[in-house]
Amino acid sequence: MRLLFKEAVRTCFEPPAERRKKLNLWIENANSARSMIKPSLEGYPNQYDKAEELITFYTLAPLVLSMNRVGLTNRMLSLAKVSPFEESVEEVALEKQFKPPKEYLQWLRKQSHNHPVRYIREQPKTHRSNRRLEGNTHADAYIRTDKLLIFFEIKFISDISIETKFNPARNQLARLVDVGLEENKETGKEVLVILSAPRRFYETRSRLYYYKIKEYENPEFIHADLPWRKISEIKDNLLGVRWIPLEDLITELYSDFSHKDKDEAIAFFKERRLM
Repeated sequence: MRLLFKEAVRTCFEPPAERRKKLNLWIENANSARSMIKPSLEGYPNQYDKAEELITFYTLAPLVLSMNRVGLTNRMLSLAKVSPFEESVEEVALEKQFKPPKEYLQWLRKQSHNHPVRYIREQPKTHRSNRRLEGNTHADAYIRTDKLLIFFEIKFISDISIETKFNPARNQLARLVDVGLEENKETGKEVLVILSAPRRFYETRSRLYYYKIKEYENPEFIHADLPWRKISEIKDNLLGVRWIPLEDLITELYSDFSHKDKDEAIAFFKERRLM
């Protein structure tokens, strides 16, 4: 095994050297684990088998490397049941970080005394007023088009996270909506959040994200998870929160893709029952 699509690393990760090192380490560990006389089946050396960052990178490599990003983006939007009318793609990035909105941080500091865990609710009292109570939000993938800001959360076997340290009810999809609405203030572009996860986990309803996707069809439920925002802001600027089967996303992006690493990538997905 080796790292595929190496030329794409420098164009979609920031900083690229750090991400390349992490991706390579997973592969090196897995190669070592599999090459033993008695192969290791321990979790740590075999993180390669389930690393979502690697799955995300390989899934979206055809888009990163494509000369037809607009066409591929519109095809992905069709999978999400969004009218595909984008005319240009201005940015494609993986693992892009977004600072939490200032209004949310102010709200969080005021609400910190309500945290159910004593030592956590006491900590903000000792923090400087300019010290943030929440770190950056990571979008697994981010696409900025002429009309849309598209935020991807890609899952393999894991569920969405349900909390941050100082907010026990802050789920990943709500965080992406929140930072998306903040970016909307600067760009005026509509926000679309897409969760892509294996069909089996979504359709069997075994993960929290199934219920959140269904709830978030109603802006009132999004507002309940983002109470510091006005409901009108959500209704006017959020196009939606949608699910795409990860299998369908991979198939769509790879259908017309030509690359020397394609066959190895397909073997990678087949090993994980994604093709």
